[in-house]
Amino acid sequence: MAVCDFPETSQPIGQASTPCLRKFTIHFRRPAKLKQKKGATYKGEYGFDWLRDEYIYPIEEVLYDNCSDSESPILINDYRALCLKSDQLKLEYLQVGIADPIQPHGQDYYPAWLSIFACDVQGDNADKGSDMHKDGVYLDLQLDEIDKIINDGTEIFFKPSEPCLKITPEKISIKKFLKTSIKKRSINKDTDTKISYYLLKNAVKIICQGDTLKEHGQIKVFAKLGSTEIEVGQLMVYQNDSIGEANLVVVNVITEYDNNNKVIPQSHPSLDDIFNNQSFNQAMIKVKIKATEDFDLVELRNKTNNKDIIDFLYDIKDSTYMKSQRKNPKDPKKTIESASDIKERLIKIYEKFGKNIPADGKPIHDEKHHNTYLLFTNLNPTMRNGVAVGGEACGKITSSHVIEWGNGLVIFQSGLKDRHIIIHEAAHSFTLPHTFETFSENDSANNKHIFYRGYTENVMDYNAYLISGKPLVYDQNKYNGQMYSFFKWQWDLMRKDKKSIKY
Repeated sequence: MAVCDFPETSQPIGQASTPCLRKFTIHFRRPAKLKQKKGATYKGEYGFDWLRDEYIYPIEEVLYDNCSDSESPILINDYRALCLKSDQLKLEYLQVGIADPIQPHGQDYYPAWLSIFACDVQGDNADKGSDMHKDGVYLDLQLDEIDKIINDGTEIFFKPSEPCLKITPEKISIKKFLKTSIKKRSINKDTDTKISYYLLKNAVKIICQGDTLKEHGQIKVFAKLGSTEIEVGQLMVYQNDSIGEANLVVVNVITEYDNNNKVIPQSHPSLDDIFNNQSFNQAMIKVKIKATEDFDLVELRNKTNNKDIIDFLYDIKDSTYMKSQRKNPKDPKKTIESASDIKERLIKIYEKFGKNIPADGKPIHDEKHHNTYLLFTNLNPTMRNGVAVGGEACGKITSSHVIEWGNGLVIFQSGLKDRHIIIHEAAHSFTLPHTFETFSENDSANNKHIFYRGYTENVMDYNAYLISGKPLVYDQNKYNGQMYSFFKWQWDLMRKDKKSIKY
């Protein structure tokens, strides 16, 4: 039995033909509708990342490049790969964390990554387990044709790297793929290049059961016809025996009363769920809401007569200040950005009067307490163009153009119940920048891969892309409302944030 190059010439009359294993690759993909969630769409329940075609091929029409300068965007109006340096992104998925890269049929192969908790874990590391994925995770299988596939008895089978890593079924006949309709997808809109493929929806179930993965695991995929066996795919499974723990301190900032009653910000009703079941769980991080407090600035003003609080409560009543139109006394050519200023002032006041400040009077942005402070406020600051700011994380750009993120974030009125805004700003505190921002070539800026703004489903993207440069006009990202994904390399970065996470 052999792998053959097609087309072949016919065998001479009277000579038996030798069946050949046709060339194709198998790829694991996240289903559009999750079988384990009764057909619901993906909402970050597990980590799944793969090298999307549109990131490396000119498939999406990009109108403007506003990565380097949001005020002076560059007109593109052409099909582009969404990652500005797609060759570097390819290397990320080709090499990083992959012990045994493959090249089926001489082609580079970019394995997908799955991140799930282990279940039914016993013994010393039982605390590393979770029931979150005890029913397994279903994934699609995508067969990309190189040769034309036929019903020749070829079987696809799977080999997990560890006993605790289980996949069902253990094998699938090529016949099952052929029972679905063949599809085509574009990988170059300029040349109209397309790939033919088959898609088996929710084809396999994967579970990590009985033990944890001490290092990244993998599920190898083989195609077999007779005695010929070729590796045609892989799934990488993220190490899950080291679970990060992060503390969240929730602070409801009170700046006004109504008929002698505190006006408490009404924030998202399920903070535990959106952190632990829709976002940070992808990076194997468990978030604990350590404390919740009402931080009453009106009461503090009356009790302490503190000048910072008096000035703050006065300024937030000034519409010029709240609309970012007040002149900056340090630079009269500029105005004060109200959201950033409010954030800095609130953090400073909380450090002095808050009930749950770090032990021993350490600053909030100290690296030794592992608390992240989430401040909710009914204030509604806007940018100079009138757009409301949903939230801001604490961070600064150093003289070497590297971002240093702090341990605090403020969510304003328009973001109080917005899952994406809350998780997006919190992820900043865990060292993640925007997907589209360029600061420097320094890797410590955590901006190793840059994408055009507003075109991806990543949590750290924005939910709008630019459609006009003068004036600046935006349209909705097509993934708006469905931006639940972190990239695998973002999982890595979040887990390295020693100021926010302990192990």
